Amino acid sequence: MDKKILFLGLDAAMPDLVKKFVSEGIMPNTEKLMNQGVFSRLETVFPPLTAAAWTAIVSGAGSGTNGVPSLMVKHPGEELDRWHTSFDRNEVLCETLWDVAKRMGKKVALINWPETFPMGALTEEDGCQLAGSLNPPFRYFFMPLWDVASSACFSNKLLHCNQIPGRAVQLETRPATGWSNLPESRKPYLEFEITVPPTYVDGYKMYVLVYATTDEGYDRMLISESKDASKAVTDIAKGDYGPWITKNFRARDYQRNGRFRFQILELSKDGKDFKLYQSAVNMADSYSVPASLSKEVEAVAGTYMEVDDPWAFMDGWMTSDLYLEQLGLHADWWGNATKYILENKEWDFAFSWVGTIDHIEHALYAGIEPTARVYSEKTAPFCWHMIREVYRQVDNNIGRILENVDLDNTYVILISDHGMTHLDWNPFVKEHLSRAGLLKYNLDLSTDDPSNLSIDWEHTKCHPLEPCHAHIFVNLKGRDPHGIVEPEDYEKVQEEIINCLMSMRNPETGQNVVAYALKKKEAARLGIYEGPGFDRVGDVLYAWNPGYMSHPFIYRSAIKYRDGSERIIANRELYEAAVLCKNFPDLVEDIMKENHMDYSAVCGNFTGVHLAEPTLHDMHACMLMAGPGVPKYERKFPARIIDVAPTISKILNIDVPKDAEGGVLYDILDRIEKAD
Repeated sequence: MDKKILFLGLDAAMPDLVKKFVSEGIMPNTEKLMNQGVFSRLETVFPPLTAAAWTAIVSGAGSGTNGVPSLMVKHPGEELDRWHTSFDRNEVLCETLWDVAKRMGKKVALINWPETFPMGALTEEDGCQLAGSLNPPFRYFFMPLWDVASSACFSNKLLHCNQIPGRAVQLETRPATGWSNLPESRKPYLEFEITVPPTYVDGYKMYVLVYATTDEGYDRMLISESKDASKAVTDIAKGDYGPWITKNFRARDYQRNGRFRFQILELSKDGKDFKLYQSAVNMADSYSVPASLSKEVEAVAGTYMEVDDPWAFMDGWMTSDLYLEQLGLHADWWGNATKYILENKEWDFAFSWVGTIDHIEHALYAGIEPTARVYSEKTAPFCWHMIREVYRQVDNNIGRILENVDLDNTYVILISDHGMTHLDWNPFVKEHLSRAGLLKYNLDLSTDDPSNLSIDWEHTKCHPLEPCHAHIFVNLKGRDPHGIVEPEDYEKVQEEIINCLMSMRNPETGQNVVAYALKKKEAARLGIYEGPGFDRVGDVLYAWNPGYMSHPFIYRSAIKYRDGSERIIANRELYEAAVLCKNFPDLVEDIMKENHMDYSAVCGNFTGVHLAEPTLHDMHACMLMAGPGVPKYERKFPARIIDVAPTISKILNIDVPKDAEGGVLYDILDRIEKAD
């Protein structure tokens, strides 16, 4: 019988944390695999970002070949500030393991795997596909693949909304009027109006009735599209999840059905203080091949939610307990959906992905890293608890998935795409370039109109690939639409960019924030070769030292929200500090006061990032392989992510993906052959 292969992708699972939590007994299902399989650290790709890394894992090709250079892709010939999401499978230019499998007549199952959106990677003859997502938790703009709109919070308070603007809506309750068929209330009825969602697409007007079932005070909210309470779509108490509500939404480029639900995060007894949370508006149409699979899976796994909500957590809307609960729901959906497909559908190759570990580390990693600027022994136990619990949730679902997987006939690969380092500062890269005379923009701060920002291309020598993480393109005459740099000055401008990047210093210590910056012709030093995707690679490539991530500072009209608004940040500083989220225990406020920081003026943002050199210890991903003939073995030295696909191909005796640049890990292969 031919052997099967099952990839379980755990985004950002760090080898040191996996081993730590295994030793603590937190991850018993992972421990079981480690006791009968191969464990290896993995050097990820450059840049060490999700889209680039997962593409490399299944193809064996780096970004110069696979076409995915970062979180975004810039196509040759387009304006330098225009981008496309790299989570679109159409951006992938290389052959993958499932392409090989299809060619050989094998059945493939793709379950929420990145770089497989939109549908079309598989036909029903090839196998099945469920979702195929990643909605990255980027600051300042929303880039969903399936979701109609992100979450929102309605409150009498002016809530922080640092992550994605327009989602925090301030309003007041008032005495209710004009309602019919009211439920019994022990207090006078209150009401307010909301639009769902408040941004991205045209929303629906809804009325919220606040009432009291006891003499103690207000404790419920009823939500209806009319003031007839008998037609309410939701009637909930604090903490309850309301039912999923399906509506049709129209955006500029599509019309689709979306699902959302409400949750009361806060409601005071006098009805004055409240926080009503609206979930993301999730895809309600089919997101699978075959189309009928969506409803099959939802019958056992529940409603599909593209992403958890680190924004609500970091902005302080949602308590840590509620965010953990939400992360658990996502992990459980992944586990139940994967289990159902593996046990009920025909497959030879299966690929399934979960992203919750990545999101909790983005939010809290600096809280467990003693070298981080925001680290404190007071908050470290809390951060450890949160991260530990998310690893536990994922491990619980690994056990669920593997319950009926035959390890005598199936190779199971637990694998991650990158590690994580702490974040101290967000440099405003475009402002640094501007002050160096390399980029010029016009920003009219007297108006909020989106047209108040524009790039002055006649005086702009370069522009970063959004969101400024690793690539900078020279504005080259003859190549780019507004090119001003003469070809003979190309290398001179590259050197000017490099000098600017290398002159950036930590505002407190004076240390370099950029580890290195290279010309494009030197890209091979980073594992980026002249393949089909090389023309998407920047003219200058750079890596941050641990502790830094670029801030996207300015955007032009090409990057708008779906409601037409645009994020303009008027900030004359060169750096923004990383801050732990506001919904911590009071410890965070105390610590900030000790350091003379104004707690009321800030809100949380990322404290963990993965933008440093891929070879660094903390940036390593990990791989754990168990299955027929695989002995217990821990490699002494890291493999490379691009070695995974060629090695698996040799183990299964199938063709290596034709664009692979990695090699075969013969120390693993030889041990399996000897065991056989």
